[in-house]
Amino acid sequence: MSDQLNALRAALAEAQNRLIETEAELADRLAEINAFEIEFEGRVGYLLDNLEALEQDIQKYHERIQIARNKQIFGTPHISVEDQYRRTWQAPPPAAPTPPAQPLNPASEAEIKALYRQLARRFHPDLAATEPERLFRTQKMQAINDAYAARSLAELVALAQGAEAGIDTGWRAGQTEAQLVAALQAELSRCQQRLREIDRELRHLPYRPSVEVSLEVKAARRRGRDLLAEMAAEVERKIARKSVERDLLKAQFDQLGPDQGFININRR
Repeated sequence: MSDQLNALRAALAEAQNRLIETEAELADRLAEINAFEIEFEGRVGYLLDNLEALEQDIQKYHERIQIARNKQIFGTPHISVEDQYRRTWQAPPPAAPTPPAQPLNPASEAEIKALYRQLARRFHPDLAATEPERLFRTQKMQAINDAYAARSLAELVALAQGAEAGIDTGWRAGQTEAQLVAALQAELSRCQQRLREIDRELRHLPYRPSVEVSLEVKAARRRGRDLLAEMAAEVERKIARKSVERDLLKAQFDQLGPDQGFININRR
């Protein structure tokens, strides 16, 4: 076997190992971001949704009260140009918020991370020798990534115990040396391209809004503060004020009489 072929095999093996480690680092970062987003939704996000729904109720009462007053003054439910423009061009209100997901409690983060890397080395698509094997590995790796993102140790263990019938231990058997060189060069180029893509994604992660908030939460925690609790308390105070405002508007609307029309402020 030529020196060129040996050098390409060594370079490809190194690139594949770097790719697996880099993708594992990306998966770690994404899992951490996902865990924080779930915690944020469970402690603050659903309160923000409730506050937004209250503000929508208040806006509806304002509109209905104005329509009722216009009807009393003009004899018709006059709608201002501004209201007509807003109704025509503004986006419809968002759907009702879904109940917040509960934070996950993984049995052992270290064990999950170690098992994920073990599975990545066994099933990574870039270790495939043939296209059918690449398809098998891609499907397997997707399941592994999903289980890792969910921090499901049980699913990862089950995948680790699964059959490896789709894996080919040989590498392009029957090819000439020139064909092997071309195939190895193409595979190396593809691995290097994927490494550049992951590197770009890692560099952009810190600019995600949830990452910026999570860094503030971590910094506050080091100072003995629970920033999420403080944020939740502030939103709850706003909800209390908006609830009073909504109730006052409802009472004002009800005083206009039953013939002024029906307002449906039930959650959609």
